Amino acid sequence: MVARIQGDSMLPVYRSGDLVLIRKSSQAKRNQIVIAQRPDREDLLVIKRVLTVTSKGYWLQGDNMHSSDDSRLFGEVPKDLVKGIVLFRYWPLFTN
Repeated sequence: MVARIQGDSMLPVYRSGDLVLIRKSSQAKRNQIVIAQRPDREDLLVIKRVLTVTSKGYWLQGDNMHSSDDSRLFGEVPKDLVKGIVLFRYWPLFTN
């Protein structure tokens, strides 16, 4: 699966416009970056870092905390709403 990053919530790791490759999975580990449906707006996909893992789900946060709607706003994300794990950015190959 492929996704285009929109927004600044994952700066400096990912920038708006970056293309990332994603492995479909709902099983993530601490510190992995995932694509998930937002629990309060399931029509919206978000990219966030897994901070904690519980038996029910994940606490997700953006790396750019001042520009991120994340679990601090919408709470723990159920495991079934995690759609995949970000493997790497493939475009652009290099950033300034």
